[in-house]
Amino acid sequence: MGSPTAICVRVKTKDAKFLGSSLGGALVTIRDTLTGELLSQGYTSGSTGDTQTIMHNPGTRRSVLSDESSARFETSLELDRPRQLTVTAFGPMGQQHSANSASSSQWVVPGRHVTGGDAWLLEVPGFAVHVFEPLAHASFEINDPNLRISAHVIMM
Repeated sequence: MGSPTAICVRVKTKDAKFLGSSLGGALVTIRDTLTGELLSQGYTSGSTGDTQTIMHNPGTRRSVLSDESSARFETSLELDRPRQLTVTAFGPMGQQHSANSASSSQWVVPGRHVTGGDAWLLEVPGFAVHVFEPLAHASFEINDPNLRISAHVIMM
């Protein structure tokens, strides 16, 4: 018999906002670090967070960047002993060609929920890139003076 232990994982993009529903979220995987046993898996969902809080307010070490609507993955694990867990996030799922991953490990004690503040926060680096031209199937010469390259690039 284990104790229900709530875990909330948030995935923030490097120097930017949370990976939420608008980009397809992030795939979150929780495993036992020592055995590799899969304990839970799912996607973050929710908003990208409050721009003013995340990007403009000077923060301190304990500043909370998320709010109730900020993207997250929530689960409850039945733990019968302290376990070292590894959480991995991969995303954005809506732009997998731009996806990166991040992971971290920590000990989790049965009944000691990981939900306060920003909870278990992972930070994914990179850029989300949407290429408009040339199309993926296009053939061209690298030195072609008429070659057009067009893309929308944002910090992830």
